Amino acid sequence: MTAPLRIGMLGASRIAELAIIDASRETGDVLATVAARDPGRARTYAARHGFEGSTDDYAELLADDSLDLIYIGLPNGLHAEWTARALEAGRSVLVEKPFAANLAEFDRVAARLDAAPGWAWEAFHYADHPLLARVLEIVRSGELGALREVRLHMLMPDPGTADPRWSFDLAGGAVMDLGCYSIHALLTLADELGAEPVLRAARATGAAADVRVDATLDAELELPGETPIDVSLRTSMVFDGWDFGLEIVGSAGALHAPNFVKPQEDDRLIVRVGDDSREERTGTGSSYAYQLRRIRSELREGVRDRDRLRRSRRTMALIDELYAASGLPLRPGRLED
Repeated sequence: MTAPLRIGMLGASRIAELAIIDASRETGDVLATVAARDPGRARTYAARHGFEGSTDDYAELLADDSLDLIYIGLPNGLHAEWTARALEAGRSVLVEKPFAANLAEFDRVAARLDAAPGWAWEAFHYADHPLLARVLEIVRSGELGALREVRLHMLMPDPGTADPRWSFDLAGGAVMDLGCYSIHALLTLADELGAEPVLRAARATGAAADVRVDATLDAELELPGETPIDVSLRTSMVFDGWDFGLEIVGSAGALHAPNFVKPQEDDRLIVRVGDDSREERTGTGSSYAYQLRRIRSELREGVRDRDRLRRSRRTMALIDELYAASGLPLRPGRLED
């Protein structure tokens, strides 16, 4: 087994409790330091979650050579800036999705990776869970027949008016927070099929407080081939419930994962072929723990996975394309060359 990671965190965030704090209890990695701008909040958060220490100085945390990995769970608009600063300080980074506010900002971070001793991973945790591997295995097997349609839903209730996900300046919006999962999953499937998605149309509804911020965005795409595959993406931060579903329909059958993003909450995979239907369970282990174990292994072994990085870039490129096609402006970046 590889040695445990000493982890420093930028941001005393809610998502960090799942992505790092709970996951590290499973993996045995060490919660070393958490940084928050409010010193009292940093101390309280550290004490509550068992960190060795805390600080209100992000730069001080990045300068700590005892840290193996920096987790960045800050609002979207700060991801690229602080990923770049961490890389320049010699650290390796797990940054929450989306990697950057737009494609140009993504490329500014990626350019720094060439000279950096560390590496950066984007936190698409769902992709490390066995559920996705099983989906791809079923597609690969051919039991669904020729694929005809892919449907991806990322729908949730309104998180509240004060939530930073509604801030244009902080790179908020339904696609940034939710739809990026659908895009990344679509690209993962597309790579399996050897096809690149083509956008047909996109429609967005702006938030009441700021029409530049997408409350919903629906898109139709196509995976080209001898028989093109229709793709629909539905994303909303004002839905009346929760739906993180993936459906793939073929000429011989279909599969449905009711919660492909958080399979630890619902690990079912429902497969229908002809008149027969079966339900598979892929395991309720935390996708965040699977992710952290992989990153620890890659970090210790010096793996610099450029295929994953390219998929992250294509995800960001398609996000920009969706915004442009739906008539919304790109999210503003902060990172300069």
